[in-house]
Amino acid sequence: MGIGNILLELRSEQGISQQQLAEATGISQSTIAKIETGRNEATASTVRKLAKHFGVSADYILGLEDDFADMSAPPTAAQRRSAAGERELIKQYRRLSPSMRKLAVNTIRMWADGQQ
Repeated sequence: MGIGNILLELRSEQGISQQQLAEATGISQSTIAKIETGRNEATASTVRKLAKHFGVSADYILGLEDDFADMSAPPTAAQRRSAAGERELIKQYRRLSPSMRKLAVNTIRMWADGQQ
């Protein structure tokens, strides 16, 4: 997935507009729009600002790592299967409305607490 799609997903996840992201990061709205549409490449400074704002790594913004990847060692087959499952869960989670996301998180917490 390219940086434009990643940026759009992160923005959508937070429910913020390009203008709101621009105001929060100091990156112009037009630059954000151009990155999302693939008309511009993001500079290192822009990637740093976006990563800091969204609380993810610069590698994630650049599409170099998955949500849960540890790039320090090559993943095992089991880790690749697990990561694929996690990515699918995240993909489905991102499709939910905010109220359904809250319900999903609360349900998972309840299940996890019951396992202890």
